[in-house]
Amino acid sequence: MTKLPLDDAQFNLQQVLLLMGYLSEWLIRSGVGYTEFTAALKPIFYEQAELELARIEQKPTISAISLLSGLHRKDVTAYKQTVQAGKALTEAPVSEPISVPSRVVGLWLAEGWKETLPFYSETENSFEHLVKRVSTERHPRSVLNELIRLGVVTEQAENVSLQKGQFIPDPSLQEARKILTANLSAHLASGLHNLFQNTGDTYLEQAICADELTEESIKILHNESLKLWQEYSLRLLKIASERCAIDEGKPDATQAFRFGVYQHDRE
Repeated sequence: MTKLPLDDAQFNLQQVLLLMGYLSEWLIRSGVGYTEFTAALKPIFYEQAELELARIEQKPTISAISLLSGLHRKDVTAYKQTVQAGKALTEAPVSEPISVPSRVVGLWLAEGWKETLPFYSETENSFEHLVKRVSTERHPRSVLNELIRLGVVTEQAENVSLQKGQFIPDPSLQEARKILTANLSAHLASGLHNLFQNTGDTYLEQAICADELTEESIKILHNESLKLWQEYSLRLLKIASERCAIDEGKPDATQAFRFGVYQHDRE
């Protein structure tokens, strides 16, 4: 059973929305808008609805999944058929809109146009013409500004140049994002486990908070927390290494452990 007041849906929604402020900042800075994000959430809500039905031992009918997830029955049917065919949910024939800037770049590459186009021209291919082929609802200048913000194009003397090098992901930046995602996922999983489980088996999920501090005090706490982390992380790492050596090769050695620490200050 769960300890979380699930009947208070509005309260729980508000708590999640507090987290979404930071996640939406990450998404928007990366060029992912509301439409693309909500479309990408569909299979996640489908999966979670199925898991919840399994937990409460109810049949995962189309109606039940649709009711729990809020997804349209048509989408649920498409996901079910995709799973039954042994395919990934992302292969389901569900409409997933692509952002106009992404489609503009895709069309630019597909047409094989030169890497530098005039913003406007009546006699040759232009960036404005490219945007209007994709959407008549988005102003070409707005699309250009978004692509410039993302570093995909540059503009000079009314000419727009495609930066093909930007399509090659930076491995170091991708790895940093993967680490952040893994850490946040583990932290959320621990906290939600503690909320949902009505047993004494809980994870460590605590924080020390202090307010009404000066900048000098913040620096002292910042430096002291780094010292403590270095000291205790080395001790725990030593134990973890020893346990890895002991458990190596055991058939039941299938679990992973993560211990994390963070620090943050704000006005």
